[in-house]
Amino acid sequence: MSCGDRGVALKVLSPTGNNVTVRLITRLIIGSRLLTARLSLGRLLPFGARLLSLVTRRLVRAGRRARVFPLRPAVLMYHRIALEPVDPWGLAVSPMRFDEQVQWLSKHRTILPLAEFARLQREARLPARAVAITFDDGYACNVKTAAPILEAHEAPATFFVTLGPVTTGQEFWWDELQRIVLDSSVERIQLTMGPESLLIELGERSSSSTGWPPWSPASGRRQQAYMRLWHAVRALEPSAQAAALTELRAQAGIPLAPRESHRPMTLEELWALTGSDVVDLGCHTTTHPSLPIQPPSVQRAEIADGREACAKIIGQLPATFAYPFGDYDSSVVDLVRYAGFEAACTTDQRGVTRNCDVLALPRLQVMDWSANELARQLRVL
Repeated sequence: MSCGDRGVALKVLSPTGNNVTVRLITRLIIGSRLLTARLSLGRLLPFGARLLSLVTRRLVRAGRRARVFPLRPAVLMYHRIALEPVDPWGLAVSPMRFDEQVQWLSKHRTILPLAEFARLQREARLPARAVAITFDDGYACNVKTAAPILEAHEAPATFFVTLGPVTTGQEFWWDELQRIVLDSSVERIQLTMGPESLLIELGERSSSSTGWPPWSPASGRRQQAYMRLWHAVRALEPSAQAAALTELRAQAGIPLAPRESHRPMTLEELWALTGSDVVDLGCHTTTHPSLPIQPPSVQRAEIADGREACAKIIGQLPATFAYPFGDYDSSVVDLVRYAGFEAACTTDQRGVTRNCDVLALPRLQVMDWSANELARQLRVL
């Protein structure tokens, strides 16, 4: 990129030791002409300010990759530690990769408990190399596989638990829906939503539905049907979600008992975590609804009542919260604050800056990456 007198070329040493030239439009990032540039571009283009912001963010990321700009603190988000061929949401990290990642983090970053991470953020004393490790939902593999690895590396982490599946022993609805649509032999399925009914043709089950890489587009009729049903079920209130899954399960002939590979932790496993030296327990609501689209009564029940219910099980009030699906708005954040939580996590994919609200902390979703790839992802936040 050539920018004339508005750009400068900086010689930096890349992580591999090779000299690279990074051209930075420094006056779009710092200097007295930043405001002038925003205003003039805004007059020329309807979306000039947005475009300039995008360019600036990309330049900063390029600079951070080249180690021109400092690192940012980060909260890391995990879900499952497992080998999973069907993983459209990228929830699974293999045990080998997770061990590699935690080992690297222990050597190269400062791993803090989430509550301490949030306290230092409030006090503007959070180290740039700080990271907090979090797990959403409450899968059994968190207890069986993740916790021993965390303990081996003395790495603190927070497990956000969804109480409903833990107490009932049923799979999380998105996993059960995957089982119904992708694994059953039925060729069509019908979902009743109040006065409306949704009939979806699944077609014959084929081998193509047994593999689904993370964040890849739905291919084939069954994967497309899963996405359609996922969005429909996600929009329902908790009681309607439960009724919908009961209806779909009956049509597909799927047993109620969960698969060992996908089951939530049991109450006994949850209680065992209360004695862990590295694991802290946080709240992830009772039924995992998208909170902003729910009525206020459901929001309060899921947040405040969910915290009280969690306290009765684990013996103390959880201090931290995670928004299901990462969905939140100002009224939901206020309810989390009024409920007494000290920190809450979103799924906004960015690093933690000085002005981040501790009740809306962004997180990096960690994928099945090597340690080197995790290091790169942390550099570009």
